[in-house]
Amino acid sequence: MEIFLKEWKEKDFVEAALLTGSHATGMETVHSDVDVYIILSEDVRWRERGNKVIDGVLIEYFANPPRQIKHYFEKEHEEGSRCTARIVAIGKVLFDKTGITEELKKEALEYMRKPFERPDGVWVEIAKYGLWDHLDSVKDAKERNDPSFSHLYHIAINETLRIYSKFLCVEGPPASKAYRLFTEEGFRKAYLFEPFPDERFVELFLKAMRNEEVEALEELISHVFEKMGGFDIDGWRLRTKTEV
Repeated sequence: MEIFLKEWKEKDFVEAALLTGSHATGMETVHSDVDVYIILSEDVRWRERGNKVIDGVLIEYFANPPRQIKHYFEKEHEEGSRCTARIVAIGKVLFDKTGITEELKKEALEYMRKPFERPDGVWVEIAKYGLWDHLDSVKDAKERNDPSFSHLYHIAINETLRIYSKFLCVEGPPASKAYRLFTEEGFRKAYLFEPFPDERFVELFLKAMRNEEVEALEELISHVFEKMGGFDIDGWRLRTKTEV
């Protein structure tokens, strides 16, 4: 880390750096890289991300000026994510020449607490149809003994989690962290994820993930349909205004 940071720290357009990701939370594994977030001066007109291997250790870095970081806070929140806000909020200060990290951490924590907007009725109806279509594709692949069954099955699980999270106005966990976030409270708290508000969904989600059976997926999606107001493909229709 010292070798990597030396070059950046000497630049007059670099203000601070944070250690973030699994090494900042103490949740690293043997496959974890080292995540570093570099904060550039406000007048810098570029951003950069990259990777560097030093003594066998992979360092992944992001470099952004504060205005770009704040833009990510807002843009990602509109998309139902707190990715950059979480990166900054959990980050440990490696160096700070100007005190900028205190300002960014304060704003990041505000975004971590800021609620998401509830999707409208049109989105809900299209989302429910999409889940039905995913389930239908999985059933078809299973009946035809299609090698793509497993692939389609886990896409459907992930889509169910994404859609239901947005419907509930909670942040959907990334696929790589979903299992641990639902099974390890310490892991969830370390990454500042709120508890998922539907315990029955979590139970069915884990069952579907572990068993890889059509019946388990159907039970999961049926639960979501019920919570989202019900769904019946027979007679389903959606009329909306034309765009032009």
